[in-house]
Amino acid sequence: MSAKSIVKGTVIFAVSGILCRIMGFIFRIYISRIMPASQIGMYQMVMPVCVLGQAAAVGGLSTAVTKYTAAYFAQKKKDKGYINFLATLLYCTAVSVITALLIAKNATLISKIFLSGSLCTSLLIITAYSLPFACIHSVISSYFIGLELHLLPAAAQVTEQIIRITCVFTFAGIAEQNGSTPDASTALYGILAGEIGSSLFCFIAVIFLKNKYKTEETALVRTPLYYISEGILQLAVNYRLALPITANRVCLHLIQSFEAVLLPMMLMTCGQSSEDALTTYGVLTGMTMPLVLFPATFTNAMSQALLPDISKSWQTGNLSRLNKSMNLALTLACNLGIMCIPGFFFYGAGFGGIIFDNSEVISQVRLMGLICPVVFLSTPLSSALNAIGKSGAVFISSLIAHLINLALVVFIIPRTGINGYCCGLIISHLFVCLYMMWLLKKITGCSYSVKTLAAAPVMRSLICFFATIPVYTTLHRAGSHSETLCLLLGGGSYILACIVSYIFMHDMK
Repeated sequence: MSAKSIVKGTVIFAVSGILCRIMGFIFRIYISRIMPASQIGMYQMVMPVCVLGQAAAVGGLSTAVTKYTAAYFAQKKKDKGYINFLATLLYCTAVSVITALLIAKNATLISKIFLSGSLCTSLLIITAYSLPFACIHSVISSYFIGLELHLLPAAAQVTEQIIRITCVFTFAGIAEQNGSTPDASTALYGILAGEIGSSLFCFIAVIFLKNKYKTEETALVRTPLYYISEGILQLAVNYRLALPITANRVCLHLIQSFEAVLLPMMLMTCGQSSEDALTTYGVLTGMTMPLVLFPATFTNAMSQALLPDISKSWQTGNLSRLNKSMNLALTLACNLGIMCIPGFFFYGAGFGGIIFDNSEVISQVRLMGLICPVVFLSTPLSSALNAIGKSGAVFISSLIAHLINLALVVFIIPRTGINGYCCGLIISHLFVCLYMMWLLKKITGCSYSVKTLAAAPVMRSLICFFATIPVYTTLHRAGSHSETLCLLLGGGSYILACIVSYIFMHDMK
């Protein structure tokens, strides 16, 4: 895979990600207006439990499928790659069904012990049913990414969002016609419908494409025993990479589930009522963070396209190409993250307050904008370390970071409120980012330029966004909501400055 393929894959995933994020914003704006913020808080409390189930069922196996599919195809062993994928798909489907049944059967107990009451019982049952379909979608999409068929997982992602949002609008309309108020279950039924639709889309795509990616090896007579033994062997190969990634994700989601319960409790120690604490948590996780992490669509897309390239370069010993790909990814991620800080501080906060019709979003967005550079950098860094087989290091760093964050939640939130949680997120992500940069440099010899990653982006962002302040002031005095326009002007001028810098100064090489 060349840099052209990385860019192509990034563009495809970015376009689909942007479409999904836009639809997701429409969805979040809609539910924020039809249901109380406390219901959004309940929805956000339930999700980590079910994501934990998905992490246990699939975990790092999806990453392993992408890595080894790309590696086998580079070695002209396409049939082995297909067996690897098929064995993983069957295994993950079986485990996810068992996990879903366990969650559904013990929903009342889980709700009372871990979610501080039985109000979430019915919500847990709904989300448990979506788990097997989500796992099928995840594994098949990972296989397509390994094949460099980026368009198919992107289309599956968009399909999921369209079905999800359409169903939520329909269910909410039916509820209102019957005189009832839509609640968190309305959104969860939409998730269930979306996962069913996307998994069916992926399954049909596999059936149509399975003959296209087989080699002469397939023409040989293979006994069922061969496929069973080879499938077990491939699962063992996958688990060598996947086990630390799975442990990482399970621990991560365990901590997130604990935080989902602990954070409202800590807010109550600041003097907030139970309803107010749940509302603040719902605003942070359901409104502020989706807005702040919207630009992460690009870095997530880039990381998905980057993993097969890094895997192939590492497999063939081509460190020059590996380092070139990493420098490109880190430069783009750093530029995007630093651009977001003044963007969210000056205009993004007001924009968020307008679209969500909630004043609490404004102060949270201004603070959480500081997290963008380290979050955007950590995504391609963790993808690269997983690709070269250092998933254990990613696990350890993430675990330490989340424990730091959890400690800050316990000891700082009672004194400073929600700002303590936000500061904890920034500190923990900064730790992960710096550690992974050091480790990647130690292993691959990858070099970092302070000028390229920090100095140049900071200068560009300050110049571009400060230049928009007179425009904002003029339009604001005229009584116009100019946040969106100035945000686009600042971001557009920054991107133009990056292009000019790349062409004439070559600081993005």
